[in-house]
Amino acid sequence: MPFRLTASLACLGIATVLWRYRPVRWIRTHSLTSSLYWTARSWLWNYPLTPDLAIWDEGDPNQYEKWLEERARTVRIWEFLSPYFAERGYTMYIRADLSDVMVYRFPASSMIDASKLSYPYAQRACTNEEEFKFGSIAHRVWAARDREGRDVILKVISGAVPANELKALQLLLSEPLRSDPRNHTIPIIEFIEFNQQTFIVMPRWSDPVQSDFSTVGEVIRYARIFFEALTFLHENNITHGDIALQNMSMDVLTPCPCYPRYYTGYHGPERRYALIDFGGAELPTVAGEPSPGFEESRRRDIAWLAETLEIHLRCIEHVVPGIDKFLAPMSADNWENLPAAATVLSSFDETCCYLSSEELNMPLKAYRWDRGRFSYRDAPPENL
Repeated sequence: MPFRLTASLACLGIATVLWRYRPVRWIRTHSLTSSLYWTARSWLWNYPLTPDLAIWDEGDPNQYEKWLEERARTVRIWEFLSPYFAERGYTMYIRADLSDVMVYRFPASSMIDASKLSYPYAQRACTNEEEFKFGSIAHRVWAARDREGRDVILKVISGAVPANELKALQLLLSEPLRSDPRNHTIPIIEFIEFNQQTFIVMPRWSDPVQSDFSTVGEVIRYARIFFEALTFLHENNITHGDIALQNMSMDVLTPCPCYPRYYTGYHGPERRYALIDFGGAELPTVAGEPSPGFEESRRRDIAWLAETLEIHLRCIEHVVPGIDKFLAPMSADNWENLPAAATVLSSFDETCCYLSSEELNMPLKAYRWDRGRFSYRDAPPENL
């Protein structure tokens, strides 16, 4: 038997065996050419990503060894998808050490001139590529840069069955909610689908507390924006469900400071703040009415937002002595009688409305309050 025929039959036999034990599944993407490529690539990688959002679950971090194996699996999914996002114009950050799934990730492409950045992309406080390092513990997000050199976040939010976060963002991006000035949710640059999973592209912003507040007025403006945001959500029978500092952002990209280093000067009147991560949201019914879980989630929003903002609101008590009285009704101890978000916003305005320009511009003494204790800075900020 000629060699070529023998080789062909052998290849056909191997392919038949492989086909039997690993059937080919069609991967639907944005074009036929792309779908063909990703069907072949998925088959070669043994289908690391299915249409089920549960494929991203990593289990219990307290069972560390098992959890670390699962983290390696989700990192592999992201790196499998890297060429797909590159097709769409997003170059994913790369790991500094490919043997460590928990290591920092760094930009793999050049950054844009900061002077060319505009909303919704963040103002940059980072001065070199090292300071852009991304080390989020969250496994459903990955940092990237677009073709213009602007930093973004990729996040998977839904599988084939529409998840709450997808439905929440679709609702918040629909009119008239989208145009409401009280809608302080993170801007979405685009939705990307791959094999019935939905990813969002967001501008990469920072946590608000990665830069210190300098004045009483900066704290008041920051707090008011989030009280207003919550009023807007609840007015439309939407809750957030997981309000915490890690789910609040501002449109400036700062290096992650390590104590005692810190930054200041980024909370001026131009600063935008937003809520992120609506995976725990309660949404209105088809008729627009509150869902069965709305009331419990509403209370959690009120109590958790008050607890989160208290860290900085306590720092302005030397100028606004009414802060303690303002915060008291929002304590979790008052669970059954927590006020409505609109009532909270009105009370906050009444508490702060009498302040003069001089008082609003007064510097803070402490930068943080926690469990009855104030924290103070001993050295000048890193950026001065």
